[in-house]
Amino acid sequence: MIKMFRYFVLTGLLAFTGSSVYAQQLMWSDEFDSGTVPNPENWSYDLGGGGWGNNELQTYTDETENVRIGNGNLVINVEEKPLVNGRAFTSGRVKTENKLVFRYGTIEARIKIPNLADGLWPAFWTLGNNIGEVGWPSCGELDVMEMGSAAGISAGTVNRYVTSTAHWENDGTHAEYGLPYTAPADLDDGYHLYRMEWTPEFVATYLDGERVFAINIEPESCSDCTEFHEPHFIILNVAVGGNYTGLVNADQITANLPAEMMVDYIRIYNNGFTEVNGETAPEDVVVGLQYSGSWYNADQDGHGFSVEFGELPDGSPLAVIYWYTYDSLGNPIFMVGSGTPTEDRVEIDFKSPVGMQYGVFDPASVMREDGGTAVFEFSDADNGTFSYTPSDFSVGAWGHSSIEALPITKLFAIPVSDSGGSAQ
Repeated sequence: MIKMFRYFVLTGLLAFTGSSVYAQQLMWSDEFDSGTVPNPENWSYDLGGGGWGNNELQTYTDETENVRIGNGNLVINVEEKPLVNGRAFTSGRVKTENKLVFRYGTIEARIKIPNLADGLWPAFWTLGNNIGEVGWPSCGELDVMEMGSAAGISAGTVNRYVTSTAHWENDGTHAEYGLPYTAPADLDDGYHLYRMEWTPEFVATYLDGERVFAINIEPESCSDCTEFHEPHFIILNVAVGGNYTGLVNADQITANLPAEMMVDYIRIYNNGFTEVNGETAPEDVVVGLQYSGSWYNADQDGHGFSVEFGELPDGSPLAVIYWYTYDSLGNPIFMVGSGTPTEDRVEIDFKSPVGMQYGVFDPASVMREDGGTAVFEFSDADNGTFSYTPSDFSVGAWGHSSIEALPITKLFAIPVSDSGGSAQ
């Protein structure tokens, strides 16, 4: 048996950027690639006008001219309906209330907005599924993306200006916390990725990997924020005018109509805490991020495995593992390898760098010899086994021998939480 080096964790092996879903397990999606109307098993409609509490000008319908499936997209279309004495607008608002509800998770949608200038108000957001019992804001609201705001119109950046906001009830009053983000270019040029990370600790939103806002929802940081620990449902809509836009008169609407918001897909991934319709992800599936950390065997001076799960630029999952160990003379060495996680295991092809020393060295002189292969199998995010088949080089140079199903545990995790704002 190889004498193992003391445990060590190395963060930063993989860049967990905002655009990554960390090889997480997909728990639910609607790809909008079949049928002519939204799947009624997933979606229902909000209907009617009356301003929707925001002095909005549109009437929502379930007509296919306002909501349909086409070319692999959910299409929400805004129409103008001329009146004898004015203008009227129709649009669509679809929701998963009582059909698809989730608590915590990574939710993302690939969306193409229309030209918003001026008066269109597209949104991708969630409400607490208990709204029918407790009302708003006691149900809680999480706005992943809203656009078309008065601030964006005033700044001349209406097609670049995105806001995300959390709304809740605090001591009998409406509380909110939100932030804007101005993209470097107009967002009506094509599809863009809008994402929300939601855990028991924080909510954060992203546009194409760039963070828009974050809020700590732990009890000690967010006063009376129980709404953000209850199941929510999804809403997609395009409003016309209203308080958010600062345009509450039909004559102020200058956007070119008809105008379409197209949603390529919407997906929910498990981030280690996710419940979809009350069900959690199977425990025997490696879901990625929460398996990252420092792993070791407590009976052998600690196992030097620093493990990180993430994604390549093309979205395919990847695991990178540093193994800190000893040679047969007791000298510390390390090996590094990568592999593709599948279900509850990952097979690693190790390289054994020779010529690397602390201090100044010539990178060109480093030899990356074949170090052998290893298999990590996980029973859950804190327990697993390690098996190792050394290469001829590792046997000859380091005196390594085979290891079969050695139990390992996670000593501590690379944090999965995100920094963010606090709301009081």
